[in-house]
Amino acid sequence: MADKQALNATFFVFQKRERGGVLLGATLAYLVLVFAIFGVFAALNWCGVTEYYAWIATMSQNYDPTNATTMTPPASVMALAPAYFLLTFASYILLAAYEAACLRWMIRGETKGLFGLSLGADTWRVYAGYWMWFLLLVAAYIVCGIIAVVFLGSIFAAGSTGDPSAVTSIGFAAPVLFLVALLALAFFAVRLAPAAATSIARKKFAFFDAWTVTKGRFWALLGSFVMLWLMYFVAVVLLTFGIVAAIGAGAGAGTQALDPNVSPEQAMAIFTSPQVLGPVLAIYALILVAAFVWVLALFGINARAAQAALEEGKITPAA
Repeated sequence: MADKQALNATFFVFQKRERGGVLLGATLAYLVLVFAIFGVFAALNWCGVTEYYAWIATMSQNYDPTNATTMTPPASVMALAPAYFLLTFASYILLAAYEAACLRWMIRGETKGLFGLSLGADTWRVYAGYWMWFLLLVAAYIVCGIIAVVFLGSIFAAGSTGDPSAVTSIGFAAPVLFLVALLALAFFAVRLAPAAATSIARKKFAFFDAWTVTKGRFWALLGSFVMLWLMYFVAVVLLTFGIVAAIGAGAGAGTQALDPNVSPEQAMAIFTSPQVLGPVLAIYALILVAAFVWVLALFGINARAAQAALEEGKITPAA
């Protein structure tokens, strides 16, 4: 096994490679296909979609849990369920194809299909990994639920004894237990984070081999993830302030729109005016760009971890 090398994973996605624009092409193709899928869904179910938003607006204005007429969605909205299931299925398959395309390029230097997107074996390996994450999340909820029930049972049992010190002690233990649970979830999330990248690197479904990939790499990976989260958070906060400033710009448009004497129609006209809507849309576009850069950087961290494991002989590609 080769000596352990520095991970340097945080900005791995920006590393210069033989061909440029592969990740950009995959991202643009993914966006086009996402808009196409949602466009087809909206076109085929326009009546149900419009009535859904009308129903939501009605409930928000006249919320009454006892009124079955208000709380029950229209029949057209209920009929959206099968189409929404297909939309969700297609969306996750497309996301898996996008992630597989990015990981395949960063780990193996290969591209397939439409700008890297394909429905090949790598995509289905990543998609199967999504199901594993879902099952692990369900298992985590069950375990946390059992612990919560046992903990509450202990509180009631201590209270029945009439000993206030016992209740106080258990009460102090609650935040400690909550913190331990969060730390445990964070630990397992980091250790299994490169699961999709590991499957791409090994050319087989190898979700739990990520545990081997991250052995001895926990703190390096955690540091990279935390740094990216902080950078993304700061970027979104700054851009959000930009949106607020844009809304308030244009001769006090924001103040005019919030005037109680202004009708909803007038407020909407102010918010959709070019001097307000233009800057807001531009900033939203920047937020979208920041989100995709962040996602690609996350893919890059996982890809680098899997690549390092290959180089060190921790894992090997399937024959």
